[in-house]
This record gives sequence, structure tokens and C-alpha cells, in this order.
Amino acid sequence: MIDPDVWWQMRTGEWILQHHHVPRTDPFSITGAGHAWVAYSWPFGVLMHLIARNWDLLGIVAFTIGSWMVLTAALWWLLRAVVRDFWISAVLTGIGGVVLERVVMPRVGNFTILFFIFIFRILIVSRNRSFPKEGKDRAPVSLFLVPVMVWLWANVHLQFVYGLALIGAFAVEGLVWPRWGRMYAVRLWITLLASTVVTAITPYGLGPWRTIREFMQQPKLYVYSLELHAMSFELAVHKIVLLLSLAAAMALGAMKTKQPVWFLLLVFAAVQGFRSERDIWLLAVISLTVIGTWWAERSPGEDTVPRSVWLGAAACVLVVLAYCFKTAPSNRELMGRVARQMPVGAVAFIHEHHLQGPIFNNFDWGGFLIYALPEFPVSVDGRTNVHGQDELEHSMDTWNLMGNWHDDPLLVNANLVIGSPKFALTHALRLDPRWEMVFNDGVGVVYKRTK
Repeated sequence: MIDPDVWWQMRTGEWILQHHHVPRTDPFSITGAGHAWVAYSWPFGVLMHLIARNWDLLGIVAFTIGSWMVLTAALWWLLRAVVRDFWISAVLTGIGGVVLERVVMPRVGNFTILFFIFIFRILIVSRNRSFPKEGKDRAPVSLFLVPVMVWLWANVHLQFVYGLALIGAFAVEGLVWPRWGRMYAVRLWITLLASTVVTAITPYGLGPWRTIREFMQQPKLYVYSLELHAMSFELAVHKIVLLLSLAAAMALGAMKTKQPVWFLLLVFAAVQGFRSERDIWLLAVISLTVIGTWWAERSPGEDTVPRSVWLGAAACVLVVLAYCFKTAPSNRELMGRVARQMPVGAVAFIHEHHLQGPIFNNFDWGGFLIYALPEFPVSVDGRTNVHGQDELEHSMDTWNLMGNWHDDPLLVNANLVIGSPKFALTHALRLDPRWEMVFNDGVGVVYKRTK
């Protein structure tokens, strides 16, 4: 719940249900007012709003835990398609579950992981079924599902391009490695073309593609967005991902049959995973699949899983669910945790004393303020496709008293300043006679412009 993006996502979902259409311009910020905005993850915002409206913060926590369980189960389902040994697939899934626990939050990226795993499995199964046997090339009927899933993905998250890259890797293999037959390659290229075309069927048309282009032209976003930072390797999970990638590279080299698709996917996953911690799931999923493929080549037999094992696995899941239900905090406790990181007290003070905007806030709290102070447009928030790298850099400079911070028009025209005590600006305003500190609970500070 500390994730700042989930708050503006919930507010976006509420706005959509109120107005019965997706926003075309930004309704939540001062600088974005009147400017085009592609709310590319709008279905997720609606979902989060409905969950919060019915179950409050506890529903968001349940969504996060449920997402982790579903994604772990999907990973096991994927690995069983390449390695038929139950216990090996279970061990690999357990390792993958540890990595997923690091990245699964109440964020739209959960759906990206799910779509990727589903499409990945369809492509693997279709690839295996396309192997010519007795002069016949068996058509994989499941490939028609791929464009449908990519279309859904394109309406939820920009990382649908990962799905296109995944399909492209299999399609390229079909050209350079004729083992699977000509029709296999033809079907894959048709699937890739169809999947690319359907990404334009969104409420914004080609808007998601334009947003991707804008992001690619703003490299400084990797500085300001923590999730885009590279792994620090200070956490155990980072070391696990590194070991997985090395093990996958060794497994790839040890395979008797050199299959181009695994090389292409492992290189792609390594570039993305080592560049941004957000994508360590991608490196883990590809690495585990490569390791599983190597193990299946080494031990091709299929094991028979006793019914008692399945019953035991089901019992373990039920125990985990029961434990989560029993130890789940109340909504009051969850709000208390949020209040230790977000300006809950400052918002309550503003409402209680009927203070008036405009407001000037820091980047990290913009999303929460969009949700908690809907009557006040924020000065900046985490929607990087609205504010852009230059605007974010200028806001950071102001809060850290760098450059011409005192001439920042958003600060000059503000009536309220809401910030964390950790920023230099929060301390500097104490000495400015134009501002009066009216609230400070150690988490959030509120300054009001003096008359």
C-alpha cells in the first residue's frame, strides 16, 4: 500500500466510472490540465477502485497476495510444459516464487507477468506440437488465442511489447531453424502480424505506442523512478536472479540441441532484467524455463505423480490461505501503516481546517494526494507520461534547493506546501516570512502562505 501509483490508479478508476469514458486530458494536476493524457492502464484503475470501494485497503492487500499466488501457480503450469518431473518443476517454481514476491505489488505489472507466462506456454506447446511426425504437420489450434491475449494486454499495460518480442523470438527461430517445418514459421509470423495490428484497438488508438515512444526519448526517467533502477545486489533475491541467469547460460551451453529461441530470449531477458529491477521477473521466468528445458533433455522421462502428492499440495495451499486470513490486519491497522509513510495526517488537517489551494507537493506523494485530496490538482505525481523528465527534474531541484528553485512558478503560485521533512525545501520555508508552518506530525509538513 506504500506504492504511490496505486492511489492515482484508484482515483482514475473512480473518475472513469463517474464520467463513463476514459480521460482524454489530465484532470488531476496543475501542469497537465488541458494536455493530452493516455491512461493506458485504465481497466486496472477501475478494478482497484472497485476493490477499494467494497473492501477498503484490506481488499488491495488481498489482491496483492492473490496475485502472487496466481502468478506462482501460472509459473508452475509453464514449467510443467517443458519439464515433466514433478519435483524438479516444483523446486524451480519455488525459486521463481521467491523472485515474484519481490516484484508483485498492487500494480498493473502483475497482469503483464500473467499475460507473458500464458503466451509463453502457448508458444512452447504449439512449437512442440508442430514437430513433423509421419509426414504430417499438426496445426497448433491454440495459437489463435495469442492475438486475443495481446489485445487485452495492450489495453492494460505498455509492456505488451514484451509479448511481441516473445512471439518475434519464436518466429525468428522458425526462419533460421527449419526443424519445425515451414508451416510452423508461417503461422508464427501471421500470429505476430495479427498481434501487432490488434494493439491499435484501444480507446486511444495508437496512443499506447506514442507513449512508448515518448518514454524512449526520456532516459532521465530511469533516474527518478526507483523501480527502473538496476539491481543493487544487496538483497538476497538479487543474488538469486544472478545465479539463475548464470545457471541458465550454463544450461544453454550444455544442451545437445542448440535451439535459437532460448538464446534470443535469454539475451533479451538479461538486458531488461539487469537494466531495471522491475523486470527481474522476466529474467527469472526465462532462466527457469531454459533450465527446465535442459533438464527435460537430460531426463526425458515423464513421472507419475501420486494422488497423495496433489492432495498434499492442495492442503499446503489451504494452510497458506488460512494463515493469511487469520493474520490479516484490519483496515485501521493498514491505514496506520500507510500513515507512517504518506501524509495522512496532513490531509486530515487540511480537510479539518478547510485550507485552500493551489498546493505544491513532492513527487513521491503526488499519487496519494490525487486520491486523498481530489479537490486540489497536484503539482507533480508519478505519472511520468504526463509530466516528463524535465518537469520532474525541475521539481526535484526545487525540493532540494538547487538551481533557481525560488522562481519555480508552481511554488510561487501555491497557497499550500505539503512535503516530507527529509527535503531541504521543507526546512528552508521555516525561515521564509511568506510561509507559516501550520502542521507537522513528523511524516508530513504543511505550510500555508501568510497574508
